[in-house]
Amino acid sequence: MNSWWYRLAEKLTLCCLLFVVPHYSEGQNLVPNGSFELKDTCPYTISFQEGDQPLYWRTWLNSPDYFNACADASDALAALVSVPQNGWAFQYAQDGDAYAGFYAYLTTDQYREYIGTPLTAPLVVGETYYISFWVNMADSGNYFGLNSGACNNMGLLFTMNSNAWVDLTGPSFPFRNYAHVYRAAVLEDTASWTLVSGSVIADSAYKYVVLGNFFDNNHTEVVPMPPGNGDWSYCLVDNVCVSPNPFGCVSTGVEEISGSESPTAWVSGPQGDLLVSWPGHEFSGYIQDMTGRIVRSFRISTDELMLPTDGWSSGVYVLRLWEGEATAVLKFVVTR
Repeated sequence: MNSWWYRLAEKLTLCCLLFVVPHYSEGQNLVPNGSFELKDTCPYTISFQEGDQPLYWRTWLNSPDYFNACADASDALAALVSVPQNGWAFQYAQDGDAYAGFYAYLTTDQYREYIGTPLTAPLVVGETYYISFWVNMADSGNYFGLNSGACNNMGLLFTMNSNAWVDLTGPSFPFRNYAHVYRAAVLEDTASWTLVSGSVIADSAYKYVVLGNFFDNNHTEVVPMPPGNGDWSYCLVDNVCVSPNPFGCVSTGVEEISGSESPTAWVSGPQGDLLVSWPGHEFSGYIQDMTGRIVRSFRISTDELMLPTDGWSSGVYVLRLWEGEATAVLKFVVTR
């Protein structure tokens, strides 16, 4: 899991409205095996089954699936859960070689699939926790065909008690029409992974975390994806994190540049304009807040950029830059 965590490419200078927060270690993640890399064996068939699921994770409802690049693609059943090509999608992992998947919507009998795991430590009541996970709408599967629809509400929920199934059947998990963090917009991007993130103040000493769509059909929006008719949606999930520190769950998903070619950023002027410099690079990029919302995007033909920060809310932001194959990431906090 060390590849999940990237050091800062550069620290922002303490000045005006922006200041740098130190980088923290991966030990801050309270979700065990958040990238699904650890396993008993390589997956050999569909559904979470004994010896065919990521360590610490269990199905909490019906039959979600575990995908890993180590699956034997020459075997008909194992090929359904391989990476990048599998029965539901053609998609590389957001981190490492593995991810999980579940039905997020089904027209008939409001079918859902959930995955869950115990946290490494209970949440502390009154403390703030930062949450992130990456989702992708499955498409271009080699068995189930093109995805029939895109939906919203992929989310993360904390619970006090486990609903883990130990056999092929288990206890029900009623709709909440609520999640502690979820994506309210329809997830239509089948090519790239989408970050879902946010923060919560713990109102209970929650011991477990579960992922899925916890809203019933009346509260779920679906967009048909041609040639599908919107009868079902299948979602992939990777890189799940719950952390007590604001940088513990800012996942970059890319390797950062270091050394003399690293970009730099600092604050100047009475309004706290953010100045970005990447010598020798005519770069593009964007800035993303902790909800995953892009607050500013840009493409320039010079190696320096000035961005006003007026109107930005206090919180954690990620600055992502790229030029061709070169990519860099800086993290910073805005305070008012």
